[in-house]
Amino acid sequence: MKHHGIIITIGIFIAMLMGVAAPSQAAGIKHVNLAAFHKIKHEYEYEYEAIVLGRFSSFMAEMEKGSEVIFLNHTADVKNHDVITFNADVLRESLNDGFEDNGVNCSINFTDASDADNTSYSIGGLCTILVSDEGVNKKVHFIIPEADLPDTSQGIDVWVMIYEDTDSGIAFYANVTVD
Repeated sequence: MKHHGIIITIGIFIAMLMGVAAPSQAAGIKHVNLAAFHKIKHEYEYEYEAIVLGRFSSFMAEMEKGSEVIFLNHTADVKNHDVITFNADVLRESLNDGFEDNGVNCSINFTDASDADNTSYSIGGLCTILVSDEGVNKKVHFIIPEADLPDTSQGIDVWVMIYEDTDSGIAFYANVTVD
């Protein structure tokens, strides 16, 4: 009986080494990374790339060529159908005895349609952009259509643009990392 337990333990160990019993990447702890950028006015001819390759530092270097960071968000341990909310806002007193408001407020739904063989992640949701431009406050509501997200644990560090508002010059990027 003692040898039987050792044989089972060795069998499980060998199966794990061969990948038979090991779970796919989809089973790990997932993190959604979101970033929003605003085009710099004098660089308004700057065009956002649909896909930016490279680690975080390369991504940021590319975006700094013509835009400024509005926010960066790392959502830890996200699960299927979680709603991710974020708000980046600045409220200030204006010259016209009023207030000016700049920022972003979003509610994003995360979907994990992964199976044992493939990872499949997407997000989509509702956002509001608050922009103050030369004393005029503008509020823009928009829908981020469901967009597929890359899984950087598959070996390629990549960020994808999930939405661009050409009127305000704001773009949103995202990816998923898995531990």
